[in-house]
Amino acid sequence: MADEDNKRKKKRKSGKKKSSSRRSNTEEENAGLVMTGEAEYVPDDGGAVVVVDQEPFNGEDMSPAPVPEPEAMTADVGGGDEEGQQNGFTEDGLAVAMAVDAGEEDDYVYAAIEYDPDAKPPLHRNRRFRVYTCLAIVLVAAAVAVTVIYVTKGAKGVDEQYTDINVATLPTLEPTRSPLTNREQSGIIEQIEAGVLQRGAVFANMTVDDPRKMALEWILHYDQMQLNSDDVNLYQRYVLALLAFSLDSLAWYYCGNHRMVNANETVDFVQEDCDVLASTGVLESHKVWLSSADECEWYGAKCSSTDGVLRGLEMMGNDLIGELPPEISQLRFLQYIAFNGNCLYGNIPPEMGTMPNLLSLELQGNGLSGAIPEELNNADKLQLLNGAMQYQYPYQCAASDGRIVNTIFAKGNPENGYNWGLMGSTLGDNVNKWKSMKGLHLFDNSITGTISPSVGDLKYLVFLRVHNNAIQGLIPNEIVKLNKLREVYLFQNGVFGDFPPDIGLMEDLEDLRVHENEMWGFLPDTFWKLTKMKKLWLQDTLECEQDEADEWKCMRSRDKGFQGSISPEVGNMKKLSQLLLNNNPLTGTLPAELGNCKELSRLHIHQTFIEGVVPTEICLLRDEELFDHTGQIGVFYADCRPNNKTEDPYISCDCCSDCCDHTHGVCVADD
Repeated sequence: MADEDNKRKKKRKSGKKKSSSRRSNTEEENAGLVMTGEAEYVPDDGGAVVVVDQEPFNGEDMSPAPVPEPEAMTADVGGGDEEGQQNGFTEDGLAVAMAVDAGEEDDYVYAAIEYDPDAKPPLHRNRRFRVYTCLAIVLVAAAVAVTVIYVTKGAKGVDEQYTDINVATLPTLEPTRSPLTNREQSGIIEQIEAGVLQRGAVFANMTVDDPRKMALEWILHYDQMQLNSDDVNLYQRYVLALLAFSLDSLAWYYCGNHRMVNANETVDFVQEDCDVLASTGVLESHKVWLSSADECEWYGAKCSSTDGVLRGLEMMGNDLIGELPPEISQLRFLQYIAFNGNCLYGNIPPEMGTMPNLLSLELQGNGLSGAIPEELNNADKLQLLNGAMQYQYPYQCAASDGRIVNTIFAKGNPENGYNWGLMGSTLGDNVNKWKSMKGLHLFDNSITGTISPSVGDLKYLVFLRVHNNAIQGLIPNEIVKLNKLREVYLFQNGVFGDFPPDIGLMEDLEDLRVHENEMWGFLPDTFWKLTKMKKLWLQDTLECEQDEADEWKCMRSRDKGFQGSISPEVGNMKKLSQLLLNNNPLTGTLPAELGNCKELSRLHIHQTFIEGVVPTEICLLRDEELFDHTGQIGVFYADCRPNNKTEDPYISCDCCSDCCDHTHGVCVADD
C-alpha cells in the first residue's frame, strides 16, 4: 500500500427546416416565358388578334411585361424604320409567329414577330436574305477549311488516330454536386470562415480528411436541408456537423451511424431514425446525426421550443472518440455540455472560456490531458465544472476505422504512454472569476499548486471535490466564508497543516474528507459545532520525508497527524453516519455522548492512542445502525486485541466488529 501511495504522490445544440415544397426561382422564371414557336394573343376591341412583343428578361421581374394598347404597339423588326413599323398582319388578318434562335435562350425571352408579306423591306434589310447570305458564307468557309486540312494531312503522310472520350466516365476528386449549383460561390464558405472557424483557419489550407473540411462538404453538397449563407441556423448546424466528424459519429453507441450498408454498396447520410433505451426502460425515438432532420431533433441536442436555438448537448456514455474542436465555442447560446463517460482525449479548448452563456461543463470519465486553460476562468456564468476522472481511468472505445482507443493512455494510444489527466494550478488566484460556481469536481487528475485564499470568494460554492491530485499547502482560512459549502474532498493530495480555527462557521458542511494528507494539529473547538455533519474522514495521516535522491516518500503513521481527544460535543453531530479517525495520535477516551449519533454506521478508532472501555451507549448502536446487514465486516474497528500479542489491549470493547493489535496493526473480525 505504501508503494501505491508513493506512486500516487509522484504523479500529479436555429431556424426550422426549410420546406422542400418552397417554389424555386427557376419555376417562377419559367412561368413568365413564352415557349419556342408560340405567340401571346390578346384580342383588341375590334376582335382582331394582336401579337405582343416582350422585352428581354432582366432577372428583376419574373412576370410577363404589361400588354400595351393595340394602337400604341409597333413591331421593332428589321431595325425599326418606317417600313418595318407597318409590318403586322396578313391580308386575312392573321398573325404569323416566328421563333427566335434557340441559341439566344440564355439572354432573351422568346417572342412572336409580326409579319406582313405585302410590306417587304429592301433586299438588304430582308431578314431571310441576311440569314441565307450568312449561312452561305459559313458553308464556303467550312469547305475551304476541310480542303486545307485534307491537303496538309496528305502532304505529311501521317495517319491520325482519334479516340472518342466519354466525358461522363472521367474520374473526379470532387464530390457529387447537389442540384443547387455554384454553392461554393454562394457565400457559405466565407460566412463559416468568418463566423465559426478559430485560430485563423481557412478551408483552402485544409486537407480533405480534416473534420472542418468534411463538415463544410456536407453542408454544401450532402445536407438535404441545403441552407443558404443567410440562414440563422447555418453556424449551429455546421458546428454540430463538425462535432459528428471530429468525434467519429459512425462509432457512437446511439444515433451516429448515418450509413446504409448492403451487399453492393455503402451509402452515406441516408439513415434518419434511431431508438434509444431510456433510463425508464422505454425505447425513445430520435433522429440520427447528419440526417435531413432539423438539428434540434438529433439525439442529445436540446433546443429552445420557441426559437430553435441550441441550449444543451447531452451524450453521456455514447462512445464519443476524439478531440473537442475549438469551434464548439461558437455555439454562443449553449448552456450545458454533458459528455461524461466517453473516449475524448487531448486538451480542453481555451476558446470555451469565451462562451457567454455556458452554465455547466461535464467531461467526467474521459482521457483528457494538459493544463486546464486559464481562459476557462473567463466563463463567469459557469456553475458546474466537472472534469474529474481523467487520470488512470480505463475505458475502451472501438473507432469506426478499427482502432481501439483506451483512455488510460495519452490520446488513447499505448504508444504515447500513460495519460496523466488534467493539470495546472486551477485553484490559484483566478479561481474567484468563477463567481457563479456551485460545483467544482476535478478529482482524479494531476492538478498542482495551492488552494488560493481567492477560493473564499466563491460564495455560491456547494461542492468542492479535488481529491487525488497533487495540490500542496495549507487550507486557507478564507474557506470558512463558504457557508453554503456541503462537501469538501481534499484527500490524497499534498495538503498539510491544521484546520482553520473558525471552521465551525461553515454551518452547512455535511461531508469532510481530508485523509491521506500530511495534516496535523488539534481539532478546533468550533469543529464540533458542525451539526449537519454526516461523514467525517480524517484517517490515515501521512508522514513524508525526502530521501537522498530528493524524492518524497510518504507512509501512514499513527504517530503523526491530528492530536487531542474527541470532545463530548461530538454528540451535537446527530446526523453523523461515518466517523473515521484511525492512524492518528488521538488520545483520551470515547465519550458516551457519541451514542447520541443514532445514524452512526461506521466507526474506526484503531491505530490511535484512545484508551478505556467503549461506553454502553455506543454499544447499543450495534442494535440500530452500527451494524452491517450485508454480511460484510469492518463497521466498528478498535484496538481491542492484545497489544504486541502479549500486553493488554488499548481499549476494552464488547461490541466491536473488528479488533486490532495497536503495535502490529493486525485486525481480526471479532463478531
